Amino acid sequence: MGMYIDTAYPDVTQDERLTSLVKELTALSIQIQDGEWEGQDVTASKQMFNRLKAMHDDGITYQPLF
Repeated sequence: MGMYIDTAYPDVTQDERLTSLVKELTALSIQIQDGEWEGQDVTASKQMFNRLKAMHDDGITYQPLF
């Protein structure tokens, strides 16, 4: 007989404690493009984008918010 612990969220996409890396990458991409168009320094945003992209390439799809 095994024990089953019911999770607070039935689906990972509904878990408010997690954020989708694809959504973050999309938002950062738009922010970088807009910043470059306006002549702003977007170095920090590019570094964050590259870090998140590397995580996504490693197979991570969700990131905890805590």
